[in-house]
Amino acid sequence: MASQRRPQAGFTLIELLVVIALIAILATVALPSFFSTSRKARGKAEVAPLFSDLRQRLESFHQENGLYPATIGEGTTHPATPTDATQSLYPLPATWVALKIRPSGPDEVHCGYTWVTGIADDGTNIGAEGTAFGFTAPAVNWYYLLAHCDLDGNVGVDSYYFTSSVDPQIRVRNEGR
Repeated sequence: MASQRRPQAGFTLIELLVVIALIAILATVALPSFFSTSRKARGKAEVAPLFSDLRQRLESFHQENGLYPATIGEGTTHPATPTDATQSLYPLPATWVALKIRPSGPDEVHCGYTWVTGIADDGTNIGAEGTAFGFTAPAVNWYYLLAHCDLDGNVGVDSYYFTSSVDPQIRVRNEGR
């Protein structure tokens, strides 16, 4: 009687290489999407509470004084240079202290923050980013808040977050980049 051979269990080298190649392809496709989503969430989580704090203080100043505080301008953010590494929000600049801004958001940030203000129907203070977001001076005193963020370490492409006294919705350009 001839002995029957039992089939060998396991995978061939070719099968293992195919599986490893498939995993590598899936990782190449999935990882950038995961990191982009992570950067978007990090940006939103940081910007929303700081914009809320700034908005509240600007509105309080307007109610007490009949106008918004002097514009800082788009070119002067705090912290001065956005970075993909976190940096301290403290010490606060004198312009923030004068408005009694008490940030309720994170102490360590990736974005630089500023505000631009103007009087009714006067758009002379609107900077390039305000223009890029389609902001035009309304028929009342106005402001907009801008966050300039480097969430990915690529100095060539930064994210910008924008909100205004006219539209409280936070809008984004190059989100997660």
